[in-house]
Amino acid sequence: LRAFENELGVQAPVGFFDPFGMTKDGDLEAFKRRRATELKNGRVAMLATMGYIVPEYFRFPGYCSPSEGVKFADIPNGLAAISKVPAAGWTQWFLFLGLIEKGIYTFDPTRAPGDYKNAGVLGVPNGSTMTPGEGRNRKLNSELANGRLAMMAMAAIVAQNGATGQSLVEQFTTGNLNPFIGGYAQEDRANKVAMRAGGNSEALPWAPVPEGLTNDIFGPYVGDAGFDPAGFAKNQRLLPWYREAELAHGRVCMLATLGYTVQTSGAKFEPFITRYPTDSADPLKAATQVPIIGWLQILVVIALSELWRYENVITKYSEGVQPGDLGWNPTAPMSSKRPKWFGPTFTANYKPEEWNNMRLREIKHCRLAMVGFFFMVLTNASTGQGPSLIPNFTQAEFQSTVGDFIPKGL
Repeated sequence: LRAFENELGVQAPVGFFDPFGMTKDGDLEAFKRRRATELKNGRVAMLATMGYIVPEYFRFPGYCSPSEGVKFADIPNGLAAISKVPAAGWTQWFLFLGLIEKGIYTFDPTRAPGDYKNAGVLGVPNGSTMTPGEGRNRKLNSELANGRLAMMAMAAIVAQNGATGQSLVEQFTTGNLNPFIGGYAQEDRANKVAMRAGGNSEALPWAPVPEGLTNDIFGPYVGDAGFDPAGFAKNQRLLPWYREAELAHGRVCMLATLGYTVQTSGAKFEPFITRYPTDSADPLKAATQVPIIGWLQILVVIALSELWRYENVITKYSEGVQPGDLGWNPTAPMSSKRPKWFGPTFTANYKPEEWNNMRLREIKHCRLAMVGFFFMVLTNASTGQGPSLIPNFTQAEFQSTVGDFIPKGL
């Protein structure tokens, strides 16, 4: 960490800020690569923040796409502009960005991060340069600070835009500043509700509701917020099966996320697993250390459970059984046909409103767990260390191997 305490961007009152310990290995090349990424994203965020504001007061005259008759004045500000720009326009943008990335401003490990051979002050190709010294360092520090602020600001602007359906300037000029209750401008809130009722997605307020979805989070498919970029919902015959798969994978990932935490914490399960020493710090490595007979038992349990689910749930959709309903709580307030779970059940008397809220929480946690578990595995594979929901700053030597309770040397 101390190797980088004198680098640009180390500013009061925080000083050198690295809560995740990315620089603790002292790798200079990795630091320069991350600093170049920070500068690049900060510069883009500064331009994007201005780009959110300027179109409210100035537009280029003429047409954005003469062939399609789209004028610059016809393109709304904010996220709503994404669906209005023709595909040919986005193609030009991507080609232009590729030229900038690979042809003009290319990363050079021999130069300072963000300092490109072909760029001068403010990025003007082959432009002027700043004289080394205190003034130059002050300006570069200002660039880093403003870039960091712009990245935070841009994230907030986009989130507000998506939640309210209004651009930044529209929110301030109308008083609609609270995305959770529609703000103070009741007329705008009513317009937003009317917009969604007229066919706009709850998840993406600037986009229409995908074909096959109801856009009702408490509708036939709890958690349906009108989000289906791949168009799976068009096939209504397979839609129940898609929901079944979503719930099944989400439930497994919730358990897997907890499993990673248990594994990396060094917890042991007597008397089964401790017979075969497996790595606690690296769950992926531990998977290769489980004996074949152990994996066969796991696969048999999964296969029997899946066969039961197929016979009692998936093939019973036509009889009214709901996707993902395993019948664990026979007293749940459901009017549809219920499967009979082959194992132990539990009884919890919910009111219909409470039950729907529980189902909504489940699907939200399922979706979060699928994304979270993917990144846990990715982090494990790239670092050799399993991440955990519980911070584990230090680990005793005897915890590194499951089943070895006594520290070596005693």
